Amino acid sequence: MGLINYIGGYNYQDIFRKSKDSEDRCCENPILRRTNGYVVCTNCGMTRGDLILDDTPRRAFTSEEINDRKSNEPVYSPIGPRTLIKGMCDSKGSLMSAQNKSFFNRLAKIHRSLNSSFERNLWIAIPNLQRLQSALNLSDAIKEDALRYYSLAVKKKLTLGRTIDILLAAAIFTSVRVHNLPKTIEEICEAADQPKKRVVKAYRLIVLYVLPELGVKVNHFGPKDYVTNFCNALNVSHQVRNYSIMLLKKSTAASPMFEGKDPKGLAAAAIYLMCKKFNEVRTQSEIAQVAHITEVTLRMRAQDLKKFLLSRKMKA
Repeated sequence: MGLINYIGGYNYQDIFRKSKDSEDRCCENPILRRTNGYVVCTNCGMTRGDLILDDTPRRAFTSEEINDRKSNEPVYSPIGPRTLIKGMCDSKGSLMSAQNKSFFNRLAKIHRSLNSSFERNLWIAIPNLQRLQSALNLSDAIKEDALRYYSLAVKKKLTLGRTIDILLAAAIFTSVRVHNLPKTIEEICEAADQPKKRVVKAYRLIVLYVLPELGVKVNHFGPKDYVTNFCNALNVSHQVRNYSIMLLKKSTAASPMFEGKDPKGLAAAAIYLMCKKFNEVRTQSEIAQVAHITEVTLRMRAQDLKKFLLSRKMKA
């Protein structure tokens, strides 16, 4: 082995020279070698084992030091009662000993591990629901009803074979329809990043098994309900919005040819025709993208509305 002066960032020559015990001191000019885990002075033969230095951080003794070193928030479930002791006092305000504090922290940890599967499910679902509420700009009433529908669906074992996000998106769509808020299912699926087909299946299960127990019915949206949202997204005038609603009211009431048609397509077609009438340029792709339909559907519904307007003129 070669000569060494520094090992692991420490000056072994100084350590050999400045030992407190005179018997352990090395010569004035130590020549050190490392052999089989030992450091040997070839000048005088002094031998020592490798130093074991404690690199662990200094222990925290005060509450200020403990708080300064915390890197994460305390993990506990916000659902149901919990063994949770805040600070160093018990419920009567008496100061607890360190032994009791450690004991109750251990109880809280055990309590967290003994949660039911229902609580563990909600523990994951509630933060996701809050994220979707912020992304979709929903009110607290809609969020609370969605959580109630989701909780009943979990109790009825509707989660089997379905992910939490899929059932959560279905519960949100159910709550949106109950509150008569014209949000499309495509918007909800896009915010939840879930396939529309599976969300629709979960929504049908909630309507079939959960809502009858609560005595709640969903509202079905017509084309007039979507006009305001689409016009706001397209930034068109109130004149276009008002005439689009008038056109849809007259057409759906007078002609059976619009029954069974997608209401989003009819609303988008009415806006498209009114934009052309009042010279507010909006392309077919822009309107189709806002309405979550294809351009082919937009053109077909626009042709149907044109036929209706033509027949009205001929009768007049």
